[in-house]
Amino acid sequence: MLNVLEAIQNRRSIRKFKATPLSEHQIESLIEAGRLAPSGCNVQPWRFIVVKDKEKKKKLRKASFDQKFVEDAPIVIICCGDLSSWKNTREHFEEITRRGDVRLSIECERALRERSQKAVNAEMKERLPSTLLNVSIAIEHIVLEAVELGLGSCWVRLFDEKTVKQILDLPSHIIVVALLPLGVPDEKPLPRPRLPRSSIYHFQ
Repeated sequence: MLNVLEAIQNRRSIRKFKATPLSEHQIESLIEAGRLAPSGCNVQPWRFIVVKDKEKKKKLRKASFDQKFVEDAPIVIICCGDLSSWKNTREHFEEITRRGDVRLSIECERALRERSQKAVNAEMKERLPSTLLNVSIAIEHIVLEAVELGLGSCWVRLFDEKTVKQILDLPSHIIVVALLPLGVPDEKPLPRPRLPRSSIYHFQ
């Protein structure tokens, strides 16, 4: 079994898949990995739609500017964020403070209470940055679980969100963060260049 670092090292953006269908167990494992991701105040704003239908995948290909692998993948997980979920931030904050296993300073608790209240009162568009951040964490959990299962995936951010929402009949408070085609890889891309460690971190 791969450890986490090995999964990270082996991950590639896969754009060519075998026709092998995914089992329900595999799909459940992928969604479970996303479900267990951390989020601010444990709001968990992610929502996932698993698309297997050929006609819908064809439409998603068109909505993603004719990226063929979107249609060819056995499944596409539509990774969404629920902007209305932040209305429950206060309740999640109170749950954290009641548990007692998270010890907060008075200053931290006050700041967190103020921030949670701000999230409750915020306009939908003001919730976008936090929603995108939290959903992205969950997506990467799914991506790494896919590696462990011998599957490949590719983040797709190039798409017409309005069209995707129409295809899936999504309400206005749901945003589409990414399309995630998944399947058994039919290619072995070489690793892409990475910046040297010396250029990305510093000791203080």
